[in-house]
Amino acid sequence: MGQSHSLSVQIEIEAPPETVRSVVLDFQRYKEFHQVFTIQCLDPEMQPEDLQAGDKLDVDIKGYSFKFRFQPTLVENSPSTFQWYGSAPFLFSGKHQFFFSPSQETPGGTTLIQREEFNGLLAHQIEPSWAFGKQTRDNFQTFNQDVKAEAERVAGVVIPSTS
Repeated sequence: MGQSHSLSVQIEIEAPPETVRSVVLDFQRYKEFHQVFTIQCLDPEMQPEDLQAGDKLDVDIKGYSFKFRFQPTLVENSPSTFQWYGSAPFLFSGKHQFFFSPSQETPGGTTLIQREEFNGLLAHQIEPSWAFGKQTRDNFQTFNQDVKAEAERVAGVVIPSTS
């Protein structure tokens, strides 16, 4: 019963995968470069790079007409993948994934893919024709753009002047 739908956005970043991953996992600094997602380890002694499958996160997402906060379980934390699973039982569940891979387009860069697999009775609302789906895609794209800007800043990428 229920439905499934997935949403995926990707971006090319002029920084190596380990730099991009370190920016995504630097939860404490999000407020300096990103305003939509807030992620924290539930265990205040835990560092994001040390998280393992089964550990819990606290995720707060702004940008919706309602408060969207949940505590997903980490599924994988490897050099190429960071993913968690969260749910509102019977109504909605999702596996959120970040993939960091060497770019085939940008020498020395990264292809960052952010993807979510939604399941449950309300999964259809993530489709692009629904406001929730459009807002979710916009949130993913905003996050990817912000990670790109921060990772390239950290990597020392010089952005050409347009003047």
